[in-house]
Amino acid sequence: MEEQNLNNALGTLKMLLGITDDNSDELLSFLISDTVNLIMGYCRIDTLPRQLESVVPALAADMYRAKGYGKTEAPSVVKSISQGERSISYADNNLSNDSILTNYYKRLNPFRNRKGRVPSDVKSV
Repeated sequence: MEEQNLNNALGTLKMLLGITDDNSDELLSFLISDTVNLIMGYCRIDTLPRQLESVVPALAADMYRAKGYGKTEAPSVVKSISQGERSISYADNNLSNDSILTNYYKRLNPFRNRKGRVPSDVKSV
């Protein structure tokens, strides 16, 4: 992604998350780069197509929320609720990148290189 597109993605990501200051820019920039790498890895492509640039901040926002980036503790989700004597138990949110990515398969699949590469295709150094 070009520098201008990265800045646009950062601005869009901050808008989606409701962040108005610059305190989280380093973390969000890392998250954008990680998201680009995740998309390119899933699609098995070397450059990100222009049509997928709008997916980057949306997917990055979902990852930010689901994984609790910027917080010391991992986010937890309600595991069970009991009404009698009121009991609520929580479990760790163990979402993987793949489970978050499933919401975007319809947008990504047209760009997927199905041939891909096998380890023997990669030149060893």
